[in-house]
Amino acid sequence: MKQYTTLLMDVDDTLLDFGAAEAAAIRFLFSSRGYPVDDSLVAHYSRINKCFWRRFERGEIPKEAIFAGRFAKLFAERGIEADPQAFANGYMDALSRQHFLIPGALELCQKLRGQFALYIVTNGVATTQYRRIEESGLKPYFQGIFVSEEAGSQKPSRDYFRYVFDRIAEKDLNRVIIVGDSLSSDMRGGIDAGIDTCWYNPHGLTTDLPVTYTIERLEQLPALLQAE
Repeated sequence: MKQYTTLLMDVDDTLLDFGAAEAAAIRFLFSSRGYPVDDSLVAHYSRINKCFWRRFERGEIPKEAIFAGRFAKLFAERGIEADPQAFANGYMDALSRQHFLIPGALELCQKLRGQFALYIVTNGVATTQYRRIEESGLKPYFQGIFVSEEAGSQKPSRDYFRYVFDRIAEKDLNRVIIVGDSLSSDMRGGIDAGIDTCWYNPHGLTTDLPVTYTIERLEQLPALLQAE
């Protein structure tokens, strides 16, 4: 087992439950504007949103195309007459107020602080992510927060990881590991950047990617990092 000094931690669906935050924000957004909202609409939006972000990660669309674009597509497919840009603006504000912790996330950060240098690595909008991280109680445990919007590139790109590596104390990449749930951004990005990876995989999925470690529960991480 390598002696790691530095952990790069993903946020959404690793430390914070993004699905719960997304659902709460969409429900508030539509209901506050007098539009009916149910589980079907929330799931429909979520599928569209994931598609837009995957296209962004692959470099197929600019980030600016995501925000109103996902609502325009949703409205077209559901026959809703509304202003996509107005909904996009309202959604970002509503999302920034949602911060549901993954079970064990806060306890994990409490246990790891002092043993490792902890940094957050996340794709997203800076103002939204900073607010969610702070209001969730996670911020004090991290020495730095790196949001793709501020980095000028996003996971899994090498440019994003170079941005991070330039700003962390540890310069020996053999002592750095990334922990996250996303194969396409966290694991692919870590592999391409030349650092070890720990896949948080609570649903027992499989992958052909050569991830270094896999955990199904956050509480498994400390023992894995300290094993001989």
